[in-house]
Amino acid sequence: MPIYLTYCMYFCNIIIQMKKNKKDFVLERYTPNICNGLSAEQVAERSMHGLINDSKVRSTKTYTAIILKNTCTFFNLIWLIIAIALIAVGSYKDLLFLIVIVLNTSIAIIQECRAKHTVQKLSLVALPQVKVIREGKQIELSADKLLLDDIVLLSNGDQVPSDCIIMDGVVEVNESLLTGESLPVKKCIGETLLSGSFLVSGACYAKVEKVGKDNYIQTIASKAKEFKAPHSSLFKDITKLIRYIGIALIPLAILTVIKEYYLLPNTIEEAVTSSAGAITGMIPAGMFLLITISLSVGVVKLGRKKTLVKDIYSIEMLSRSNVLCLDKTGTITDGTMNVKDVIYTSKKHKTTVDKIVSNILGSQRTQNATSTALLKKFGAKSDMKLEQNLEFSSQRKFSATTFKNGKTYYLGAPTFVKAHLSDENKKLLNEAMENGYRVIALTETNSPFNEDEGAKEGETLALFVLEDHIRENAIETIRWFKENEVEIKIISGDDPLTVSKIAQRVGVENYDKYISLEGMSLEEVEKIAADFTVFGRVSPEQKYVIVKTLKKNGKVVAMTGDGVNDTLALKEADCSIAMADGSEVARNISNLVLLDSNFTSLPSVVKEGRQVVNNVQNASVLFLMKTLFTLVMCTLTIMMIVPYPCVPRQLFLLELFVIGIPSFILTFQPNTDLIKGDFIPQVLKKSIPLAFTLFASVFTVIIINSEYFNLLSSTEYDTLITLVFTFTGFLNLVWLCFPPTKLKAITTILSLVCLIIAITVMPGFFTMTDFTNNVLVYFFSIMGCVALMLTTYAIITRKIPIKFKKKSKDAKK
Repeated sequence: MPIYLTYCMYFCNIIIQMKKNKKDFVLERYTPNICNGLSAEQVAERSMHGLINDSKVRSTKTYTAIILKNTCTFFNLIWLIIAIALIAVGSYKDLLFLIVIVLNTSIAIIQECRAKHTVQKLSLVALPQVKVIREGKQIELSADKLLLDDIVLLSNGDQVPSDCIIMDGVVEVNESLLTGESLPVKKCIGETLLSGSFLVSGACYAKVEKVGKDNYIQTIASKAKEFKAPHSSLFKDITKLIRYIGIALIPLAILTVIKEYYLLPNTIEEAVTSSAGAITGMIPAGMFLLITISLSVGVVKLGRKKTLVKDIYSIEMLSRSNVLCLDKTGTITDGTMNVKDVIYTSKKHKTTVDKIVSNILGSQRTQNATSTALLKKFGAKSDMKLEQNLEFSSQRKFSATTFKNGKTYYLGAPTFVKAHLSDENKKLLNEAMENGYRVIALTETNSPFNEDEGAKEGETLALFVLEDHIRENAIETIRWFKENEVEIKIISGDDPLTVSKIAQRVGVENYDKYISLEGMSLEEVEKIAADFTVFGRVSPEQKYVIVKTLKKNGKVVAMTGDGVNDTLALKEADCSIAMADGSEVARNISNLVLLDSNFTSLPSVVKEGRQVVNNVQNASVLFLMKTLFTLVMCTLTIMMIVPYPCVPRQLFLLELFVIGIPSFILTFQPNTDLIKGDFIPQVLKKSIPLAFTLFASVFTVIIINSEYFNLLSSTEYDTLITLVFTFTGFLNLVWLCFPPTKLKAITTILSLVCLIIAITVMPGFFTMTDFTNNVLVYFFSIMGCVALMLTTYAIITRKIPIKFKKKSKDAKK
């Protein structure tokens, strides 16, 4: 038997055995000792059957898919056919349009690949290292190397890498990324730790209960795939425009080829070049390139401001947004607290009370946001000898510390420590809580710790008023959105009253319109979504319904989020914004990622978007002017059975020096005006009159050269067509740049200089070989008429304001 057949049979047997093992495999759960963990044999068995915590959320777009999406398009196919036809007849000079096509496609591919690469790097950075017990030894592994039933050691500050069950220890966990609730939750032996949550106090041994896609965090992620098609109005309008042009282009292209080759006495080269001139003129290739480059430049600018733009059209959607949904935790506040005020309520001296507080803090082994704020204020000391210490618990709401002097001190929520307060102090306490502040009481008793009695018989020494720390520039950011007619909605898992007061502090309008959604059905949420500003105790599904309802009511919704609980709403929003330090799922499905996790950079994103969209809208007028002109002219020449007047070379001066370069420069014109209307109507409103001007001037030349008049030779006709076509477009550019600014003036002067140089240096290349007096007379006459038409149109549209002086009463008499 040949040796290669032996190897084939060997490998086939291996594959069959693997499939058989997989089919017959019955999952056996282990309960390893926390001191030993999994054995080497158990690790090998788990690895062989793929019971590993490979929970990486993969992109739905590979690099190959990105390349294919941007190259295999309808217009690219048309351009490829035109290029092949021109090469076949040897008309290489008319292939210049391919430069624009290659640039447009390349920029789109590069930008999307860069965004994908950046998100992948963020995912790698966020992957935590975990302490694992195996064969009686403690080792460190990355979270994606964990196996089912592994024993992990977690302590304060660690992120839970996979759904686990606590085997030993007591911890407090922050599950805000999963539930939106910022307050810690106590977890004891036998309770579940969810992947993606953080330990804020304590330490524990836990057994990995679920891995990979079976984790709770992944079940939510599966509902919101990694990326979605952009909601961009600009994208939709461009897609619609492509569809309309495509519908008109195919029949016109076929009829033009038939006319040029079969109905006119042209050679095959003349027929191909003339048809190519008509077809390429119909496609606004430069407009797609302009939009791609302009948005990509905006992406680069925002990248310098630590904002990752995954989809270039999302810049436009954020700039169009009139509702911004925020979460209190991680956006307006930074998760820390400050001591706003200290109310001393006993006869003890202030310094004595401060010393007691600092010694209590010095005896605590774990920290939370409250104790960290107190530490900043009072520091930590160990002057007093410790007898017994009970750590703070979010369920118990206080800590208890007993010193050698027999005194026990309770530090926590006044109602839970059963603090005795005077009527005046009760009034102060209620006022502080009504204003959204957190109040902590310090009480002293002469008896040992008693959880049931607390400090009921003791004395209250002080009340500490704490406030959530507002992010720097948050107030200015909210004010900016308010001034720019963007409505703010705050959707949080926290108490609505507390969130409302924070909203008041940062200047959110209608902050007093708050509601708790706890226990509400999705139908009830839909009914009240538009009526309130602050929503508290919100579930992930309720967030989704709020966003969906706002969109249903005609709003353009942008949303920030950092947790898994935000993913459904982020996916539904018109523009989704994630924090870099949030969950990987949120980063993957969002359009924008704030790399510094600071929402105060959003105004700069909106400003950039407004500048790009408004300027692209204005500059695109020139491109659609040429497309509309070509469609009308092509239709008319088919009906009249006359040659199309331009070949691709004759379009080049207009496309490059009148439309291409000037339109790109104009996108840098400062413009932070509100975006008004949809793209197509706004552009057509200006491009139709300019296209008519272009058509009228070129059609005049065709009439002059018709059989009835026959006033031009063939070389004079080609020269005059190119001059009139190019400089009518230039006058349209001047009209578009009115009223002038410094940048607009530079743009028009540069365009004129480039045109003069190109015509002077290479007239033959652009088919301008006969500058006779006859040509010049017709040219300046037509240009005069064009200038008059544009001036009249400018007055009608109030580009040139005309002021009429009112006659006084004396003058009338």
